[in-house]
Amino acid sequence: MDIPKSYNKDLQWKPANNRNYVTCQFIPYDERDPIIKGTLTSVNVQLDYKRPKRIKREKTVLTLFQQKNGVKYRAYQLEAAHEDNKSSRDNNEDIYGCHEHIGEKLQLVEQEYPIDDVVNWFKLFCNKIKLDFTGNLPQYSLVEHNDEL
Repeated sequence: MDIPKSYNKDLQWKPANNRNYVTCQFIPYDERDPIIKGTLTSVNVQLDYKRPKRIKREKTVLTLFQQKNGVKYRAYQLEAAHEDNKSSRDNNEDIYGCHEHIGEKLQLVEQEYPIDDVVNWFKLFCNKIKLDFTGNLPQYSLVEHNDEL
């Protein structure tokens, strides 16, 4: 999480395995050596947006994964969900609303933006994981994608 990272390509929303979600994924560049600037092959950034289709609630989930021995681990995750929506569990306690996971630690966060404002949630996420993102992340639009409400 502390390694300075960058990514300069435009992102595109694609269907996820769960048909209510759309997703973007990329492997960021290592900013520790500005000359080489290779990819961080063991790191993956994933953006998931739950469209308000069957269940009329949207959700934004932004995750930094670290891969060790071929297994993907969540290093950091920022989840934007409505306050009355059960969004996670911590031990035996239900968690409602916006929160973040730092490794195995979970803590609530303030709702900074509307839940469907993926672009601004992603900017906040980038600040937290030291990612300089200079590409374009299109705001997901139900109308442009012919989604039913």
